[in-house]
Amino acid sequence: MAKKLNIFLSFLISIIIAFSCGVYFSEDLGYSRSEPTIVKAGQTVADDDKQTVDAENEPSNGDGEKGATISTAQNQGGNETANDEPEATRVTAKNRFSDPREFRYSVNSANGITLTWLVDNLTGKTINYYTVKVSTFNPVGDPSYDEHSGKNSFNLQYVGPVIPGLELGVFELFTYQGALDSIRIDEVDLEYADGTKETVVYNRTTKDDSGLNNR
Repeated sequence: MAKKLNIFLSFLISIIIAFSCGVYFSEDLGYSRSEPTIVKAGQTVADDDKQTVDAENEPSNGDGEKGATISTAQNQGGNETANDEPEATRVTAKNRFSDPREFRYSVNSANGITLTWLVDNLTGKTINYYTVKVSTFNPVGDPSYDEHSGKNSFNLQYVGPVIPGLELGVFELFTYQGALDSIRIDEVDLEYADGTKETVVYNRTTKDDSGLNNR
């Protein structure tokens, strides 16, 4: 009986010693039994949790202390994704459009304004899309505003294709105004079939529905 008791005590002491050594070495090596830290993109973590992230580049936070930041997604070339859309080149209307065959507006009984503007494509290229940007003014030259939206500038968008030499333009009821006196076409954005873009600076005005008062 005494022999079995000694064996049991020896076994118990061995377990206690082993456990104590394990705790000692674990604390000495700096390991922790806490739950792992989950870091989202762009989040900065404290120094104590650095072992959970890749901290090769450690930016300073607002207090001057360093932390590790997870970088945002990048493209395969290693650079942040860039906007590859081509920028539009600004040009004058010369050699882009013919003189307008019609440039006028009409007013219906509900103050609805229909703009008519017809020109030929002189660009030498096929136009896939175009946007006519117009502004509206009252008799004293101040902006006049749409009765519903309160706007005085409008983008009238159209889809081609319009091949070289063919007609493009506007025929659209686009606003409701009781104080309208003149409409100015400010610019026309062109997007060609080859993917290039141009902004044509136009700046021509029609004064009323009597015709081509556009100088």
